Amino acid sequence: MKKIILAMAIAMLALGANAKQKVQNTPAQQLIERLKTLQKRGVMFGHQDALFYGTTWKWEYGRSDVNDVCGDYPAVLGCELGGLELGNDKNLDGVAFDKMRQQIIAHHQKGGIITISWHTYNPVTGKDAWNTDGDAVTAVLPGGKEVEKIQLWHERLAQFLGSLKDERGRAVPVIFRPWHEMSGAWFWWGNKQCTPEQYKALFCLTFNAMADAGLTNLVWSYSPNVKANDTPEHYFSYYPGDAFVDVLGVDVYQFKGGEVFIEQCQNEMRIMATYAKKHKKLYALTEAGYRNTPDAQWYSSTLLPAIKGFAPSYVLLWRNAWDQAEENFGPAPEKSCANDFRKIHKEGAFLFRSQLQCAPTKGCWMVSKKGKK
Repeated sequence: MKKIILAMAIAMLALGANAKQKVQNTPAQQLIERLKTLQKRGVMFGHQDALFYGTTWKWEYGRSDVNDVCGDYPAVLGCELGGLELGNDKNLDGVAFDKMRQQIIAHHQKGGIITISWHTYNPVTGKDAWNTDGDAVTAVLPGGKEVEKIQLWHERLAQFLGSLKDERGRAVPVIFRPWHEMSGAWFWWGNKQCTPEQYKALFCLTFNAMADAGLTNLVWSYSPNVKANDTPEHYFSYYPGDAFVDVLGVDVYQFKGGEVFIEQCQNEMRIMATYAKKHKKLYALTEAGYRNTPDAQWYSSTLLPAIKGFAPSYVLLWRNAWDQAEENFGPAPEKSCANDFRKIHKEGAFLFRSQLQCAPTKGCWMVSKKGKK
């Protein structure tokens, strides 16, 4: 009987009992339209935690490794909420949520775009997102033993996302990317920890919780991890449905040769672009990078060829951690790839924040002439 109840609950969530109303002129809808406009101008460059720390510094307001290299800031700022659900004042990487809120608002007011991920702690074991014990997805779905916990976590999530307001009290729109890389097995919501149906129910559970909280500033992103010789069937095997997703994404890192990375990205771009065109969605390279970037020409010889022929909304490189040498994926002044990054910046390969002109009375829709391709 318990299995039948769970199956019914999953079906209800996956079908979208509280699916998003297509209300026009919400902050989320304004951002979607702006992203579509920007996509016609070029590909935005993004960097995770770009304004919080870098390879040799931390918590210096106004600083960025990207800016230190090329004199401009990333168009897209990546932020992380892991730990928020526990009631912590800092996320799992040590970034204070108050500082994060401040930087998100400032970046938005200067024309930038924000994307947010959520490496949620395991609700059963209390350990981090990479702990896969305890059948945690089953535990948080209707009928599970941790339903009240996920409800509390959703309340804390909604409180933070709802607190993102500009100086006029208007909600700051963000691209929200929860439950990512589900097609791998390293997170408690991964492919060996739950079925596709359970995953879809989890995604929809979070979606519906934010809708019930009255949030209208969330643009939702779906982002599996790359798979060798990926197919559309595999890419969409965990897809919760068009009513719940605005931005198609994929996470691709270079672990082998550059040619493999290029081939994988091209394949994923093809899958996403084909679907996005037919279903009127955006798509992006939601995480990418080459650990420590040992190839001095990586940006021009590998990253740009990886997206050549396609028009993703943005490319987001992962973070440059000051305290973990292996967590280093973006440009920095001391890295051998710095000159190559300056070169592609000068050539206009990507859009940066200075090329996104914020028009406060129009919801930040403008794009500077410098940014036109």
